Amino acid sequence: QLVNAHQKVSDLLRELPIAITPDIARLGLVDALRRMVDVEFARSFDRVEWRLETGADVAAQRLSPLAAETLYHAARESIRNAGKHGRDTDGQNGGQDELKLTITVATDPKQLHLLIEDDGIGLTQAEGDGQGLALHSTMVAIAGGSLAMESIPGQMTRATLLMPLESEIDYSQ
Repeated sequence: QLVNAHQKVSDLLRELPIAITPDIARLGLVDALRRMVDVEFARSFDRVEWRLETGADVAAQRLSPLAAETLYHAARESIRNAGKHGRDTDGQNGGQDELKLTITVATDPKQLHLLIEDDGIGLTQAEGDGQGLALHSTMVAIAGGSLAMESIPGQMTRATLLMPLESEIDYSQ
């Protein structure tokens, strides 16, 4: 079953839309993320704050093309979820007026850290079943990284994505 699941995820990775890849290759991961947020999610958030650690954009260039694209798509899904589920649309939590998105890009010698956090109402079990992020979490894991979610109802939701830099991937396993 594991081999079958791996094959299906591998097929999905190969079928990712090509239209995004030139932006990542041309602009780099960080600038492609900025462009995506500015264009695709321009109306989803009242404020967007970028926290870019010095040298993190250069370190992101050490990601393999597959890792960069996988990270991009997982970040996109996290940002989409933040915009879709971050606001209190039914007024049960005081009717939040503003929604802020914070994207942090940092690095250590072994991996790139990408944190996507909103100051919205948090996620509940009733809001979908998380299949989109579960699929992206699997794809990120296949590329050697990880995706973890944390949510505090009424306060925030944070996606933490970690991806090893090219020189840190162990291909012998």
